[in-house]
Amino acid sequence: MSRHLLVILAAGIALAPLQAAPAQDLSADTTGVPFTFPAFVDAVLANHPVSQQARLVAEQARAELRQAWGAFDPKLVASWDQKRFGGTEYFKYFDAEMKIPLPIGADVTLAFDRTMGRYSNPDRRTTGDGTFTAGISLPLGQRIITDERRTALRQARAARDAGDAERIGILNKLLFSAAKDYGAWYETWRRRVIAVEGEGLADFRLRAIRQRVANGESAPIDTIEALLELQRRQVTRYETEAAFYIATLNLTAYVWDAEGRPAALPADAAPVLTGLGRGGLDSTQLNRLLETATERNPDLLKVRAKVQQAEAERLLATQGLLPFAEAKLAGVGERGADQPFFNRSRLDDNYKAGLTVAVPMLFLKERGKFGATGAKLEFQEYEQDRLRRDVEYDVRASIFDLANLERLLERQVGSVRNARVLRDAEQVRFENGESTLLILNIRERMVLDEAAKLASMEAKVASARGALALATGDRTLLTLPR
Repeated sequence: MSRHLLVILAAGIALAPLQAAPAQDLSADTTGVPFTFPAFVDAVLANHPVSQQARLVAEQARAELRQAWGAFDPKLVASWDQKRFGGTEYFKYFDAEMKIPLPIGADVTLAFDRTMGRYSNPDRRTTGDGTFTAGISLPLGQRIITDERRTALRQARAARDAGDAERIGILNKLLFSAAKDYGAWYETWRRRVIAVEGEGLADFRLRAIRQRVANGESAPIDTIEALLELQRRQVTRYETEAAFYIATLNLTAYVWDAEGRPAALPADAAPVLTGLGRGGLDSTQLNRLLETATERNPDLLKVRAKVQQAEAERLLATQGLLPFAEAKLAGVGERGADQPFFNRSRLDDNYKAGLTVAVPMLFLKERGKFGATGAKLEFQEYEQDRLRRDVEYDVRASIFDLANLERLLERQVGSVRNARVLRDAEQVRFENGESTLLILNIRERMVLDEAAKLASMEAKVASARGALALATGDRTLLTLPR
């Protein structure tokens, strides 16, 4: 017995029956319960804290819009004032007024006044039953096109749109990160499966080589070669298991229950590519996706809202260059009078009217505000143009990346298939004594390496889909049917 064989037997290596290496399919694995990407996305959107924060951002913007609408809320004011001294009632005033702001900048006023007492102001005297007043105030210069409250409402509407865009942006960034981590989870899971299968092949081959050595068909040194290959693949399996564990932890961070508490992935959960959105997009759809980006990209929507707010400020500043002029006209009537209140002949002798005009001599404040708002508007328009160009580049790059990945995947599937054919042919040559174990191991390593590269490319599809969804603002692109 040779020296090499004695070393091997001294190590206590058991001998197994010689048989052909089993065929291994490294392209799919069905163990575990499928945890599809659409189901993962639904769970993230439903319960993740960032998703809830995004909802609150939009709600806050809507609350601010309601606050702006408060400037048009009808207001009722009532006051009562009385003086009595030395047994004499000097005066007793009761005033009630309801002011109704109109969207055109005018105000409608309804009032009731009643005055009693010996020493009341003559201009405030009324009949014993009091008087009613109904009138309107109209802007004639400033505020005729817009005013502070209409400007605030317009800006609040833009802020609401910006809040909705911010919500979409937060969710898209969350899903982009989730898609990358899901892809990493899938890749480490597939690498682990491949490593386990590779280790099984190496273990089988070691037992076969031992049998061949025992039968005198192979040199004893081949057992060391087979053992070294097994140990190498065991190390690879340990590394892939560690990587899969870390990737699982990263993905678990996205899982929360309905009560807002951290949850865990099912112990037997397995990633699948179904629903990950492979296929269906290419450069021919560029114009459609660019249009989608223009309509939905959150960053574009936010800067568009800022442009609208700046335009509202600019319009208000333009109004400031006009003289302030306001006209007031109101009809006055006695309580309990038989004649209709809005009778023209009665109103000719019972009315209140006023005109107020104010004109700054140099318009320094107004011209300064006009210049500042103009610069702000121009700044936001430049920002919008720059961002539109950046979004276009991002969409183009994402489509190219995705289309290129699809081509690479097709080629890589062929590479795995061809590597397997070469490995199987080398196996036949080895069994016929026409090849060496080293060359056979190299061929098998190529199969494993090409399969791992395919898993990596498949995982990159998730990141590419996430990048495209982030650029366009359309997260449905993440889960288009395959």
